[in-house]
Amino acid sequence: MATSKSFAILVPDEAATSQGGYRLPLSKYFRLEALTLIAFLATIPIYSPNHLLFETGVFDVPTFMAPFANTMLFSTLVLGTLAALASGRRCPERLLGRGWVVAGVAAYLTGYGLLIAAAALPGVGTGAVGALSGFLLAAGTVELAVLWGSYMAAYDLRQALLWCALSVGCAALVGLLLSSTTFGVGLIVFVVLVLASFPVPCLAAWKRPRGGARPGDLGGGAKAAGAASSVQEAAESPAPTRRARLASLASVAGMPLAGLMVFAFMMGARKFILFDVVNMELLGCALGAVVALPICLLRTSRPLTTLIYRMLVPAFALVLIVLNSFPGTTMPMFFAAWLTYVFYGAVAILALASLAAVAHAREFSAGSVFGTAVAAFALFSLLGLGCAPTAPFQEEGGGPALLVVSTFYFVGVIAAALWGFWRAGAGERAADDGLGARDAGAGADAQAQSVQARCEALADEAGLTPREREILGYLGRGHGIAFVAVTLVISESTVRTHVKSIYKKLGVNGREELLAKVDEG
Repeated sequence: MATSKSFAILVPDEAATSQGGYRLPLSKYFRLEALTLIAFLATIPIYSPNHLLFETGVFDVPTFMAPFANTMLFSTLVLGTLAALASGRRCPERLLGRGWVVAGVAAYLTGYGLLIAAAALPGVGTGAVGALSGFLLAAGTVELAVLWGSYMAAYDLRQALLWCALSVGCAALVGLLLSSTTFGVGLIVFVVLVLASFPVPCLAAWKRPRGGARPGDLGGGAKAAGAASSVQEAAESPAPTRRARLASLASVAGMPLAGLMVFAFMMGARKFILFDVVNMELLGCALGAVVALPICLLRTSRPLTTLIYRMLVPAFALVLIVLNSFPGTTMPMFFAAWLTYVFYGAVAILALASLAAVAHAREFSAGSVFGTAVAAFALFSLLGLGCAPTAPFQEEGGGPALLVVSTFYFVGVIAAALWGFWRAGAGERAADDGLGARDAGAGADAQAQSVQARCEALADEAGLTPREREILGYLGRGHGIAFVAVTLVISESTVRTHVKSIYKKLGVNGREELLAKVDEG
């Protein structure tokens, strides 16, 4: 892996964009072999369009598919939940051990072997084989999702968004091609994709030194030091209750998980074939990647999560609400029907990138984040499949019922954005405006660098941890707790804990004394 190529792209830096600055690199620590994430996304079994290839084989055998799908999704729900609970504060990297890696890969390959045999060989597609294949694939999927999540945790939100958009978009195109080819050719390609879907994160986990950096920590010493410091900080801080940790996880990953869950429900409840030719689930993800990709290049002085979940996603949702208000036989309503799939494709990409960013922040382990994600995805896929045969979802192809579900989600997204802006309040906005007051003027860049240098000196003097040093940099530039939380993709309660520690180590009693100390330094 040391010989692989990497890329560097000029991108806006959130600390410098108010002055028009750029930083390198958007693709730092990216390795070319990480593009095999495309293979994993193109074959991950809990996403139903990945089974389109088998429609002429397995999907024509109801006695196989019902046990297969139900067992796989239910097992993913249970095993994903157990993975999230097992990857707690005391043993966050439990699922990255070599034994778990070997067991997960073996289950994944065996499960897909049974599925392919059931599709290709007569007499194999029994209900018992379907249930066994589903269980094994569920076990392998949970383990590989955690491994890939740990690998992608090396990237911040902008970096993760770039590679998630590329990977999801390419995986959707692969799915469209597989759905239009012959079974024999498609099966060969599918097998190659399955074999390419696991080596990179598994080898990274295998090479991880015990107690050292995570598999995703491709940056060497700095990342390893960050991992070590997070362990130290965890040991020094009081252990939160399980309820408190769940509340913190919900506050950080709630919006991404909500988008992923609604996406899973929609995909399970209805199959929409555009012009009876193109599967809209795949086309929506391909076009959603085109929509999501430019976001990582946007210049903003605000945290990227704020831009995404308080502005861009709500604006897209508002457009869909307007289009869906037209009568069902009109062109705007037809346009809204397929544009909704593009919206959910983009939301799913943003969710994956946001979850990688949550794991990157190290407040929660990759097992906690991605175990929860796959469990939630399976749960809402089951709900979608359960609703599909009911009367409301049978009427007019399920369009009116899904429109109600989508509208509730759209309204929820807009309401959450308004609530977020309201919570920021005049006090938080004033704190953020303080950055403009401190950095405005002709010498803005020099002044910002001077503030950062003084913060670094204070951090060295007080012996701050790397995370506290990072937070001090934002506090010294006038930002408040809410801004720091959304920028670093950690919970506000965690930021407050670090801020109290910073105050104690610097010998100050509040924000004003801290800013005065920074100015004096």
